[in-house]
Amino acid sequence: MKKIVSVVLGLAALLSGLWLLWPEPVAPLPVAALVDEAQPTEPAAVAPAAKPASAPTITVTERIPEPIAESFKLMASAYASELEYPGYSRPLSAEDSHLLNPNVYVVQQVPLEGGASAAIVLPKYRFSYPETIPVSLQISGLTAHSVSVQLHSEQNNKLLATEAMQNNAGQGVSQGSDQNWQAELEPEDSWDGPLEVSVTFSADGREQTLKTGFVYSHPVATITGVGSSRGVGSDMLIPVKLNVEQAGFYRLRANLLTAERQPLAILTSTEKLSEGETELTLRAYKAVLRQQEGPYILTSFVLERRPAVPGELTRYGDSEQSEYPLEFFSLSQLSDEPFQASAEERQRLQFLQQMAEQ
Repeated sequence: MKKIVSVVLGLAALLSGLWLLWPEPVAPLPVAALVDEAQPTEPAAVAPAAKPASAPTITVTERIPEPIAESFKLMASAYASELEYPGYSRPLSAEDSHLLNPNVYVVQQVPLEGGASAAIVLPKYRFSYPETIPVSLQISGLTAHSVSVQLHSEQNNKLLATEAMQNNAGQGVSQGSDQNWQAELEPEDSWDGPLEVSVTFSADGREQTLKTGFVYSHPVATITGVGSSRGVGSDMLIPVKLNVEQAGFYRLRANLLTAERQPLAILTSTEKLSEGETELTLRAYKAVLRQQEGPYILTSFVLERRPAVPGELTRYGDSEQSEYPLEFFSLSQLSDEPFQASAEERQRLQFLQQMAEQ
């Protein structure tokens, strides 16, 4: 699935740049009139007016360059595979690490002089109030001192916190000159939105600074539980219980696993929710269940309140538990009707196929 998603995600960039590579149309050659510059010595007899000769017709066939046409073939094939499943219920495999771990913080090693390197390490990318923020600085091949961490708001660059970091060399790092500096930032009620961490240290007579970003938010909604599943048509419906603090359009994504923690599907639902206790329904298409009747595990929640107006930030919710068990579910409750893509999706596929044939 990772390869399919990567190919389809390239469609927008390829289409937007296609006009740059499109061959210039060949303009029809002008038909020049032949003019006899010699003047007649005697008046010529007036001849009947001749019908003007028709201009020759030039047919121009434009063809897409071969590499682009091949790309369209790949995208058409990938998109056709995508349309085998509804967008709200997509297959999930062990190779989809970015989907299995949607809140992972990706550590970036920064090369320094003399072959040294340093990296800021956070336990995850999104935090919810009142969680503390553990920050680590891992340095290899260099001896650092006077290490401190600063926290700023990305929206107005306001300094929110500063803390000296302690050296815990040898914990989780290799021996030698490797160092592991740590600090824990205690949250304040005003922290909300995208934040920036800056770590400053001195080494070899120079002061250096590394920066990274993450998201900190007050939960706008909280997942409190999961109800009993039921079958409707070819879908297993999973009611997710929430306590909503701010009304709005919400999108919930969650991963469905087997009891042995084997990935089955990523489920997505978008609904307008009112404040208070409510439910949002996830649907699992029969084909993604792969004859697995449960029990299941629902986990890896990403709950977002979508922006209502341009410029408004996406807000996040949280969950009381990191995962919820689902009871046994008989697949006999579901029909075998195939998924039908929308008219718009079929037109998009037809366009890709036509472009691939050019």
